[in-house]
Amino acid sequence: MPPRATLPRSVQLPSNKLTWKPPKPHLASYHPPAPTASSSSTTYFVPPTSPQLPPRRKPIFNPGGFGLQSSPKPAPSPRSWKGKEKEIEEIQKKDDELRRDEERLEGKESTKGKEEAEACYVPPPATLHFHSTNQLPLLYSPQPLPPFQIAYETWGKLNSARDNAILLHTGLSASSHVASGGNDVSTSTSSKPGWWEDFVGSGKSIDTDKFFVICTNVLGGCFGSTGPSSPYPPGDGETRWATRFPMLSIHDMTRAQLDLLDYLKIDKLYASIGSSMGGMQSISMAYIAPERVGRVASISASGRSGLNGVGMRYAQRSVLMADPNWNRGFYYDGVPPHNGMKLARQIATITYRSGPEWEQRFGRQMLSEQEAALDSDGNPDVPRLSPDFLIETYLDHQGERFCLTYDANSMIYLSKAMDLFDMSSTALTSLAKKFNTAYPNSNPFPYPSDPVGISVSLPRNENLLKFKENDKNEIEIKKKLKKFIPTSKSPHLSELSLGLKRLKDIPALVLGVQSDVLFPVEQQRELADALKLTGNQNVTYYELGGVWGHDTFLLDVQNVGGAIRGFLH
Repeated sequence: MPPRATLPRSVQLPSNKLTWKPPKPHLASYHPPAPTASSSSTTYFVPPTSPQLPPRRKPIFNPGGFGLQSSPKPAPSPRSWKGKEKEIEEIQKKDDELRRDEERLEGKESTKGKEEAEACYVPPPATLHFHSTNQLPLLYSPQPLPPFQIAYETWGKLNSARDNAILLHTGLSASSHVASGGNDVSTSTSSKPGWWEDFVGSGKSIDTDKFFVICTNVLGGCFGSTGPSSPYPPGDGETRWATRFPMLSIHDMTRAQLDLLDYLKIDKLYASIGSSMGGMQSISMAYIAPERVGRVASISASGRSGLNGVGMRYAQRSVLMADPNWNRGFYYDGVPPHNGMKLARQIATITYRSGPEWEQRFGRQMLSEQEAALDSDGNPDVPRLSPDFLIETYLDHQGERFCLTYDANSMIYLSKAMDLFDMSSTALTSLAKKFNTAYPNSNPFPYPSDPVGISVSLPRNENLLKFKENDKNEIEIKKKLKKFIPTSKSPHLSELSLGLKRLKDIPALVLGVQSDVLFPVEQQRELADALKLTGNQNVTYYELGGVWGHDTFLLDVQNVGGAIRGFLH
């Protein structure tokens, strides 16, 4: 057969004019044109700076459908959970099925009504909402976040002096629903057990008969607070922020929570308590507004993110963003990145527990060796490439559960905020310089060397007039510090201590777990020693054993709960 003649280039091009089709709504550019001289009086939306995304991946071969779905079922356009009780009920049924499967595979008896404590992945049907009418200045964007919303719940009663409030800060994936019996919420919400049910309530470690307890869904989350899945301000109500959402810091989250406290007319917290990412927030709040925090507790967290955790979270984001359905964050009118989320959660779950617990809990049991898989001669089935070891089935189910309700972009943004957390003096000085230059008329972000009177809660001209740093015992403290022998061998101890100097008058509880691989116990030793080096004479440090790893703060009611109870009283 003779070779096919090559057509001239001009013939290969279409002769008619190229037709331009507008992009999908979620990909459209909603930024209005720059104002002209005739319309200078009109207010235009200036979006905050969004983060840089990784380059698009271009495979050098056709994957032949690997990891793709031939006929994906379109996901419904996201809306608020209000009015979606039936969908939530279906999600809960699916979650219960997965739990029963786990119990069956592990040979456990049914634990209906007393499930293992884990973060609440099903959003509560209804929570309280604080709608801020002000913009929020951001550390990593010269443009502020437009008016935002914070979902929260409360327990107990605020006393007449308004000084018995405790703010609980959550981990990355938890909602504001920390316990049942909340105030002013629907029965369907108040009757549901929370993710810290055994720790918060009447007569419990955080006693709601004595304290007014507040818990929020963090800024950037997906359980009612403004985040990447929230409506994009210039859009049509269905268009989402997606990855146009600005990069957040832990300090931005706590600054938003301070606005909530202003709304609730709470000038000073009795205590600020957090675990994991929440432990970072509790330290942050005491730094940016020390005059508003009476006590601070940081559980299974750190004063600066260790590179082990940074690497783990980067791996999770990488597998998630490699899912084609992630679509650079614009997946809200299509198929969500289910596979990427599932794999990311499997990686995370490995870091939440410890090797000894996996051995005790699962051993080397395999589905292919169980009685149901034996042949007529009692021989086990051929090992499977699908989940076979019981730990594999557990990770598979945990990943599946996480995909049911959690937003992929929220996971990306919040995990990155954890990576960026660094309370050393050099890092804080850099942030303060950048923020105060970008927002010269806003309440300042304090420098580590600033006196306690400098606060994000006070205008610049009121800061030094209202508060004075207390130096009465400075000489005596310095003498005692010369005899202090730190337990941490961290080379960053001195810089971290300088960064935490503003917390030197706030009683602090630091709690670490020896089997924690995500936040190794050395990080809590470093934090406790750094606080002591500031001159803080009220630092309590506990180091727990056990095999539960990072999730010890969810499970060890006796030790974690006992430490909190003693610290509060």
